[in-house]
Amino acid sequence: MGNSAGLIILLVMLIVVVGFVIITTITGKKAAKKEKEQRYKAVRNEIKAFLAKTDNRKNIRVEFEKVYSRKGPEYKYRDVFDVVVELIEPKTQKSIERRAYEVEGITTKIDKKNYATKWVVNTILDLDETEQRIAIGQKEIKLTKEERKALKKSDRIKEKELAKIEKEEIKKIRAEAKENKKNPVIQRTTEHKEKFVPIRSKEGN
Repeated sequence: MGNSAGLIILLVMLIVVVGFVIITTITGKKAAKKEKEQRYKAVRNEIKAFLAKTDNRKNIRVEFEKVYSRKGPEYKYRDVFDVVVELIEPKTQKSIERRAYEVEGITTKIDKKNYATKWVVNTILDLDETEQRIAIGQKEIKLTKEERKALKKSDRIKEKELAKIEKEEIKKIRAEAKENKKNPVIQRTTEHKEKFVPIRSKEGN
C-alpha cells in the first residue's frame, strides 16, 4: 500500500514538473515572439521616418525581406544589421522599390536589471553589395580559399586598427578624468532620453 501511495505521489510530481516545463516553454516562446514583433515594428517606424526625412516619402508600407546581423571585430561591441526591405504603395499594393539599410541598435541601461533598446537607421546601402554580403555571411555563396584568406587578413587588420583606436580613446578618457579631478566642472543635469539598441539575435531576425 505504501509503495502504491509513493508511486502515485511520484507520478503527480512528474506531471507537475512536465507541466511546468511545457508552460515555461510556451510562455518563453510567446515572449520571444512578442519581443521580435516589437523590434520589427520599431525598426519599420525608423525606416519610415528616414524615408520621410531623406526622400520626403510618406504613407509607404515597409516589408522586411532579409535582416542580417553583421559579424567581425568592428562589431564586437556594436549591434549593426543589414536590412533589406520592399517599399510598397498602400493604395495600389504595388512594389515601388527594394532597398537596403544599415540599422544599428543602441542599448541603454535604465537600472540595475533593465535595459532599453533604441533602433537607428544609419544610412542607405548599395542593394547588390548588401545582398552579396548577406549571402556570404549565411554561406549561400562559397568563397575560394584565396578569398577566405583575404577576408581573414582584412579582419585581422581591422582588429588591430580598432585595438589602436580603443587604446587611444582609453588614454584620452583617462587624461580627461585626471584633468577633471584637478578642475571639477559643475554641469546642469538634463533629462535623459532613451537611445535605440536592439538585442543581437542569431536567428534570421
